[in-house]
Amino acid sequence: MKFILVISLCSFVNNQCLPPIEVKEKYNSWNDCTLAALNISTSILTSQGMDNVNKNKLATKFSCTPIKET
Repeated sequence: MKFILVISLCSFVNNQCLPPIEVKEKYNSWNDCTLAALNISTSILTSQGMDNVNKNKLATKFSCTPIKET
C-alpha cells in the first residue's frame, strides 16, 4: 500500500490554515510518509522565519492517506 501526504501551514493565533498542498511523491509506508511530513514541516517553518513563526504561532498539519495502487 502507498500513501500520499497532504500538508498545510496553520496559524494558531487566528485558527486558520492555508490551503492544503498534496506532495507529489507517493510513499511506500506510513512510516516513510510521516517522516517526510516532519522533514517538510521543518523546511516550511524554517522558510517562514523564527519571528513570523513565533508571532503567528505557526505550525503544520498533515495527513498520510492510503491510496490504491493501479
